[in-house]
Amino acid sequence: MKNGGYIKLFRKLTEWEWYDDANTFRVFIHLLLNASFEANSWQGIALQPGQLITGRKRLAKELKLSERQIRTSLNRLKSTNEIAIKTTNKFSVVTICKWEDYQSEGEAKRPAKRPAKEPTNDQQTTTTKEGKEGKEVLTRDFEKFWTQYDKKKDRKKCFAKWKRLSQSDKEKIFQTLPAYITSTPDKQYRKNPLTYLNGESWNDEIITSSTEQEKADINYLEYSPA
Repeated sequence: MKNGGYIKLFRKLTEWEWYDDANTFRVFIHLLLNASFEANSWQGIALQPGQLITGRKRLAKELKLSERQIRTSLNRLKSTNEIAIKTTNKFSVVTICKWEDYQSEGEAKRPAKRPAKEPTNDQQTTTTKEGKEGKEVLTRDFEKFWTQYDKKKDRKKCFAKWKRLSQSDKEKIFQTLPAYITSTPDKQYRKNPLTYLNGESWNDEIITSSTEQEKADINYLEYSPA
């Protein structure tokens, strides 16, 4: 814990999608408060401004939350590119991805660059495509998801989340969504679309009823060549 000093919090933070998620908001503020304000090192590990060394057990103890709650909040922050985590067998190096935006002398007008040694991932989103074509693809793909999911709730938040998904996640959604829709034909029992996206439910196992499986088997037999 760094003693003394201060961090900046801009009023527009109230518009942030995790602002009303108490645990995630609390974890993020805790990371901001404990991140290095200038370059330094710890046990031979170089830390850049906006980085800190921590772990789930330590965060759980400091914030009086369960490790599961910590893991969920960290995954949510990673999913929207608020943080990046490089894990070792002993600890994790957490990077606040937009540290300069939060803590520079003036509110930054450009995205903050991640440290050069930060681990790469596939979370480059469609929004990085330049020009009209990229925006059209983004909107078209979201409309396809929105129509297929067919449970109209929190559209604005869903679109904001969709923009931050990696292309590989979007592809997996379109691969697995038909089976999920089939498993929950009554959409009142379907997860809310924002819950589906935030929880990365396309990675969950889809359990179909025996009746549905029997229908699938019958259809297969009926339309399979003799």
